[in-house]
Amino acid sequence: MRHYAYFLAACLTLISLVCSCAMDDKADEATPRLRVSQKTLSVVKTGKLKDGTAATFQVAANKGYRITSDAEWLSVDKPEGIGLVDVAVACQENNSGAERSASLYVTAEGGLKDTVLVSQNLFDPNEELKHRTFYSEDFSWTEPIAAANGLKDPVGDPDNGYTRMEVTKPAVADAWAACGLTDWYKTVINPNGANKINIQNGYLCFNSNATFNTGVILPAFTGISDDETADATLTFQAVPNIGSKGADNVPLVVEIVSGSGSLSETSDLQSVTVDITNETTWATQTLSLYGIDSTTRIAIHTAAPAGQKYCRWYLDNILVKE
Repeated sequence: MRHYAYFLAACLTLISLVCSCAMDDKADEATPRLRVSQKTLSVVKTGKLKDGTAATFQVAANKGYRITSDAEWLSVDKPEGIGLVDVAVACQENNSGAERSASLYVTAEGGLKDTVLVSQNLFDPNEELKHRTFYSEDFSWTEPIAAANGLKDPVGDPDNGYTRMEVTKPAVADAWAACGLTDWYKTVINPNGANKINIQNGYLCFNSNATFNTGVILPAFTGISDDETADATLTFQAVPNIGSKGADNVPLVVEIVSGSGSLSETSDLQSVTVDITNETTWATQTLSLYGIDSTTRIAIHTAAPAGQKYCRWYLDNILVKE
């Protein structure tokens, strides 16, 4: 009986070793896969996001990955790994005096590769804390709606689709009203016109595929008393839609549509045109505002020529600060 037990134990051990080897062989023969969650990232002067946290992205690589950078100021905390890994971006402070960008190259077995473009602007959250904020909108309120409805991020991940939702839909309407922005086209041009403002995952989409322009009007500024005027800086990020035939022609206009103020320190300049047509990712626009008060209303809208069919664009991170 004892000999039989020894024989049975030996057989089980042999079977276990054979199965283990077979599984290892299958694992070794698995097709290498690589996926990167974000194709573009934007950080501020300090090298972090505006809220002070590190910019991150995920890498999924069943055979392992390696990340290299083409700039000394840019690196990551996990340059190598395997499986599903959260990677934090490390950027040195930008003291160059200009916006800059660099690439992170992600490679994996089998010749697989991907790229994450990291841009760094000159916005300094520490400096900004010293001044009053008259208006701020980062559209973070769109993110839970996007998650619940499968909305996409066509700027950060264009390969994953363009699903969006109009701001007039019941799932969006209350949050849209709370942010204070109004539809420039329906307010200034045609009150009975069609809505072309949508939300994506984290920002606005203006899906104008007809021959009219689109935009928003900012709400009245807070923090300015009725008996004072102030100078301020308006910043926002914008990028054109990039389709199969390239980027849409998107001439943007920043305009004072009512109330006091000027876009020039020396003259009564009421509008400025900014062309974002050649941008391929989020581009920060910065304009100076002079003599604004509690009645000032600012519009950001397109001014495409008559007859142009497509003028689609995206808007994010609007800030008016003293």
